[in-house]
Amino acid sequence: MKKTTILSLVNQKGGVAKTTSTINLAAALSKLGKKVLVIDLDPQGNCTVGSGIDLTNLKYGTYNLLLENTPAEDCIIKRDSYDIIGTDIKLAGAELIIISKIARESLLKHKLDKLTGYDFILIDCPPSLSLLTVNALTASTSAYVPVSASVFAVGGITQLSDTIDSIKILNKDLEIKGVFLTRFDKREKFNYMVEDALLQMFEEKLLKTKIRVCADINKSQVQGVDIFTHNPKARSAEDYMQLAQEVIELEK
Repeated sequence: MKKTTILSLVNQKGGVAKTTSTINLAAALSKLGKKVLVIDLDPQGNCTVGSGIDLTNLKYGTYNLLLENTPAEDCIIKRDSYDIIGTDIKLAGAELIIISKIARESLLKHKLDKLTGYDFILIDCPPSLSLLTVNALTASTSAYVPVSASVFAVGGITQLSDTIDSIKILNKDLEIKGVFLTRFDKREKFNYMVEDALLQMFEEKLLKTKIRVCADINKSQVQGVDIFTHNPKARSAEDYMQLAQEVIELEK
């Protein structure tokens, strides 16, 4: 049986389209015939809401998965494109409980080790290098870093790289497999400066795909759907499909 590929989308800086990329990469992978599960590990719950899930009806989520004896299968919400384990505000207090647990960095890994039936699991990490993020990285095959093409975008990436290196004690195979630009505007010269800086830092790990600025992304988020459901002809739909193809190639 082929092992599930588990990807963390991670950047401790907020506002880099991490959640947007998780949702739309999952949808694109699904359209390419992959069975996909999304795990919302950000207490803000934006990935859950952005996937059209009503938080008031969330019976089991990532809090139950990590801190209770709730099997992953019971936490999964089945959807037409990708499945999801959602989250709500309860997860915000989870870190205070996790810190006292034995093998606290591996709680998520132990739950996902028992889960089968998916080609890809995508984890939407919180915008911080917290114990929740450490749990995601310990459970993951690879890390992908979305970076907004804007001022201060590159700041903190070195710290993230150091964190991933330190987690290799727990997950020796973990590496940043790809870095990709989001909110890229061809008209802005500074965007190309950010691209050049990332190319110097990451060389071949800087992916070819750039997620361009696109008004349809905001509209899809308001509707709680992915970009392909909202407008499959949008430029960002084309970009996320290209990103999915690049990820599949990298994870072979």
